[in-house]
Amino acid sequence: MSGDRQHYLPAALLGGFGERTRNRGLREARLLARRRASGKVDGGVCKAANEAFEIGMYRLAAPPAGVDRDVIDRLWDPVESQLPDLIRRLETKKLESGDDVLLLNYVSMAAVRHPIFEAVATDWARRNGYKPALGDQVQMLRAVALKNQIAASSKWRWRVVHVPADIPRLTITDRGWMMIGEPDRSDCSLLVSMSPRVALLGYLDAPDLPPARPPFEEHLDLCLSWVEWVRAAMWDDPTINAVYTHPSDRSWLEAIPDHRTLRVSEFGPFRMRKSSGLMD
Repeated sequence: MSGDRQHYLPAALLGGFGERTRNRGLREARLLARRRASGKVDGGVCKAANEAFEIGMYRLAAPPAGVDRDVIDRLWDPVESQLPDLIRRLETKKLESGDDVLLLNYVSMAAVRHPIFEAVATDWARRNGYKPALGDQVQMLRAVALKNQIAASSKWRWRVVHVPADIPRLTITDRGWMMIGEPDRSDCSLLVSMSPRVALLGYLDAPDLPPARPPFEEHLDLCLSWVEWVRAAMWDDPTINAVYTHPSDRSWLEAIPDHRTLRVSEFGPFRMRKSSGLMD
C-alpha cells in the first residue's frame, strides 16, 4: 500500500538539497523553506519527508474491479527507488546503460505528478471543446500524459549541467523544474534540479542543426553569474509555492534578488576553459 502522504516531489531528491544528520537518510534531511503564502523564510528548519505532498492526491476514489486504488502513485516507483544512486552517477559523470531511460522517465513525471496538472488538464479541455476531467478521470489522465510526455521528451536535446564546488549551490522549488530562457531570446529550455551540484537541461534543437548527441552525454559547467540568475529566477516564478535550500543559506534565502536586475555573462551560461581566461 502507498502511504497517505503522496509526494509530488520525491522526498529523497528534496533531501539532497538539505543537511543530513548522523545516521539519518535523505528523507530526514533538514531544509530551509521560503513559502509563497507568507513570502517569508520559515523560522526553523523543515524535514524533506514533510514537504511537497498531499494526502492521497493520486488515490482513485472508485477504482475498477481488480485495480489497485494507488495504481497511479505506483507509476513513480520504478524511477523514484533508484534516484539517490542515479543522482550520484550524474554528479560523477558515470552514467550506466539504462540511465538515460530513467532520466527521461523522471523529467516526464515532473509536471504530470504535480498538483498543477489538474489545472493544466482543465485548461486544455476548455480550449479544445471538451468537458473538464473530474475525480478519477484526472488521475487516469496522468497516466496518459506521462506516456505522451516520455515520447515528446525523447525528441529533445538533453545536457547535464554541473555547478562547480567553488560557486553557490543550486536551490530547488516544490515543483522541481523551471522554464529558463536566455535574455533577448523568445525560446526557452527546461531546467530540472537533481541536486545542489547537478541539473538537467532539455530543449528542442533548431531543425537545421546536425543531429543531437545522445541524451545526457554532454556535461557542462555553469558559470557563476548564471547560477546566481537561476537561483533568483526560481523564486520570481509566481507559480511555485516554495523554494528549498540548505540551512546555511538562510541569509540568501531571506533576501533573494530580483533576477531581472542580475547581469549574466555575455559569453553564455557555461564556463569556458581556463586557458581562455574567461571563467564567469
